[in-house]
Amino acid sequence: MGFFIKKTGAPGIRADKHDPFKAPYARFSNLPHSYRHPGRKEISVDLYHKKLGQLQPFPTRMLEEAVSILSALNMMQLKPELRLEISNMIVVQVYPALAIWYQKYQGLESSLPENKERRLTLTVSVKVLEQLSISYMRYFGDLFTPVPRRFRKLSAKLSAAGFRLMEIFMLLQRIRALRYQKLTRNEWQNCNQLLFSLLLHHAVDEPYKLHGSVGIRSERSARDSRKDFLNSSVSRLYLSIQLFGLMDVSTWPTRMFHLPDAYLDYLDGSGLKMIKDDGRELNSGFLYTDMYQDMALRFDRPAKEHQPAVQVDISLLCHALVKDHETIAKMNFISDFDASKLSRPLQRMNEEERVPILDMMLLALQPRKRQQRRHAVFSDDALKVYFGKNKVMLLLTELTRHDLQEVMRSRQFEDTLLQHSSAFAEGDDLHMNSIWRMVNFSTGGMLLRTRETDFSNPVQLGQLMAFLPEDNIRKPTLGVVVRLQRYDDGFAEVALRCLSNYAEAAFLFDQSQKGTDKGRAIIIYQDLNDRWYLIVNPTCDFVPGTPFWLIRSKGNRIPVRLGETWMAKKEFLIFEMRSPGVK
Repeated sequence: MGFFIKKTGAPGIRADKHDPFKAPYARFSNLPHSYRHPGRKEISVDLYHKKLGQLQPFPTRMLEEAVSILSALNMMQLKPELRLEISNMIVVQVYPALAIWYQKYQGLESSLPENKERRLTLTVSVKVLEQLSISYMRYFGDLFTPVPRRFRKLSAKLSAAGFRLMEIFMLLQRIRALRYQKLTRNEWQNCNQLLFSLLLHHAVDEPYKLHGSVGIRSERSARDSRKDFLNSSVSRLYLSIQLFGLMDVSTWPTRMFHLPDAYLDYLDGSGLKMIKDDGRELNSGFLYTDMYQDMALRFDRPAKEHQPAVQVDISLLCHALVKDHETIAKMNFISDFDASKLSRPLQRMNEEERVPILDMMLLALQPRKRQQRRHAVFSDDALKVYFGKNKVMLLLTELTRHDLQEVMRSRQFEDTLLQHSSAFAEGDDLHMNSIWRMVNFSTGGMLLRTRETDFSNPVQLGQLMAFLPEDNIRKPTLGVVVRLQRYDDGFAEVALRCLSNYAEAAFLFDQSQKGTDKGRAIIIYQDLNDRWYLIVNPTCDFVPGTPFWLIRSKGNRIPVRLGETWMAKKEFLIFEMRSPGVK
């Protein structure tokens, strides 16, 4: 029979086949070994404070100094209170720099390559948060006890330190996301260790004040006069971290990073609820995690599950998102739009972004199974990759010429460069590593990998692209960049959603302009299900249902009619295209 510790307002902890008080709580992973005792005059809180204070006008150098101080202290055996005092002081010193950089870079969309200033400031921000998390984990682990009577004597200290540590995990997750990076497996596991250690003593709901709004508010919403959004708790921060990871927000445009927290704030913390795990099959709308899990919430139980564990109810959040989606559809149908009828987070968004982001959030909250089998690639064949609508249009336009051999000869130099993500590199090794390699592929997508350098060609989320094998220029495949992920080893991965296996450049004319030269250069393509679409500039003010004349590369003039908008991105729009004459 399972053992339960139950208290109103906190989920019970269920543990099978062992005493919960003897479980390895607060056993954080990947902590460096503290191998030495400091000298008598080696540590001075006042000296550290003075050094960091003097470096305030030079925030990057200040964070580097903080990393240096913490790295040394994390190798030492210190009294817990001294370690906590230094950690708290450093957090107060470095937080303003983190806040300034986060607000700056959240408003600037990132890409490959990352400029040097951004890379330096965000990398040192991550390093100082990593070292702070180690320091707080040491303090928490030194004092924590699973025995209730002993914990009560230290509950105020441990609860406060636990809250600060969870806040640091949240900051670490959000700043990593600015670089298209995610929490590591060790960081996920440590986050769960902290939550379940405090949950054992029902110490996850005590209110504390955050140091600021970094990672939970956009720059615009941070100007809100309300200050209560800075009040939080361990459980609320934990659920915020879980939701951010579950929705894979690190792949979103950075300006939208705050949206999951905006919904949790709007739902007053009830959007996600932790309940005790009963060990049974998960019902719809309930997700699973346990103290040893090294990833975000799961939609199913792992083959080897552990205890203690909890379930998270996401049904209220799903209901709120569905309601917003239905409200937008109804208002669009009657052509009477009133943004005040939507949830507060959506009211502050651009109109054209609301439905796509709702679709993305709802999809993330549903269990998904891969429809197409993904195949690993082991060959060293390089790809020619063309990023950006302009380059794709130029390629397709040149392919309309009759003499393809001449086209291939004229493009030989440029296409050779396009096999690499960087036209130049500092050294032969970097240049060879910058070749575009296919990691795996399926019918609907592809994963590419390359070495990022300062000379890498720009790649952004939502960018139109085309790719083709090294030895074939006749049939480029269209795709859209849907995910970027940067790794600490200098490599980056680009996930592509395949749109077609056939595409061509064409011209589109209004019905009254078919005999003029006022046509618009467009791309048409046939998708994997043989449906036709056209790609135009986002500045085109097209209305679904409008009739046009389409002139293709061979001179064919075909009447077409626009269908619904199928995809809207910053550099292009995709419309369904209907015509009995398109083959």
